[in-house]
Amino acid sequence: MFAYETQILQQLALLVVCHDLAVGQAISHHFLVQRPTSWFKAREYCRKHYVDLAVLSTEEQYFTLLNATAASKMSFWLGLQRQSVSSGWKWVDGEELSYEDWYKINYVGRCASLEAMLKKDKKLLARYCDELHMFVCQGPVSPQLVRVDSVGSDRVILSWNVSAFMQMTPHYYNVTTCTNTCESLLVPYTNGSGFMNISISNLTSATEYFIEILAFIVRPDSVTDGNVTLQSHPTALQVKTVDSIGRQHKVIIIILKLLKLVSLAPPLWVFYQILKKGDFKESDHDVLHVELSTEETIVDLIPEKTRAVG
Repeated sequence: MFAYETQILQQLALLVVCHDLAVGQAISHHFLVQRPTSWFKAREYCRKHYVDLAVLSTEEQYFTLLNATAASKMSFWLGLQRQSVSSGWKWVDGEELSYEDWYKINYVGRCASLEAMLKKDKKLLARYCDELHMFVCQGPVSPQLVRVDSVGSDRVILSWNVSAFMQMTPHYYNVTTCTNTCESLLVPYTNGSGFMNISISNLTSATEYFIEILAFIVRPDSVTDGNVTLQSHPTALQVKTVDSIGRQHKVIIIILKLLKLVSLAPPLWVFYQILKKGDFKESDHDVLHVELSTEETIVDLIPEKTRAVG
């Protein structure tokens, strides 16, 4: 069953972004399966051999696929459907359609296709779901917006949100950490959560690391009775670990300063009390001294003649 589609899988008719082939492995976003079938059969096939029917969450993704299929002059099922003629359009991952690029409004069809043969940019069309058309499958999606939650001298903690699309299927993340050499960490995803958190340990302090994360799935290959591995484009970032020696040195300096302050506290307190008790007397003495000095100065400024007359 679906032997022809599986041959297409092996040929990997890659439509989007990049083309990178290896034995038993493919890197891509979308795959074209060139055998007409119903929307439901198309989705069944995509979920078995890829992740699902193609999801084009943004208009940018829509135009990318549009440009890639422009020369085919065919109709392709997408992962876009509505539950009833009165309900809104949603992708198979549950996200609502955020743009309006319909060729024309159709209030009867409940499954959407991309009409590559049309000349204009608006090529979405609502069709009956049991019509026979070719279809585009979605491969694994790379993690988006990887965050560095913590950096230590020998450890880095990373996290990212898992897209609704990838939450629908068990998959793995391959985390590769490189300096002069590279080491890989395999992290399974099986719990259906929208959040991933990993810790990369046994690192060297004060060292800059190049980290690459990609998602991949393993799918059955009905032609060879083996498996085929599909992986996403990698997400890359750079992280520098903390200098443990410098950090320890700073901590020691802070501790010594605190100890010095603590040791000075008793004599400073005694000195403060002495000053506090002697404040009033010293203040009186200063006032008296100022007054006497002022009087003496005034006397010196009075001429001798004036004094004699008085």
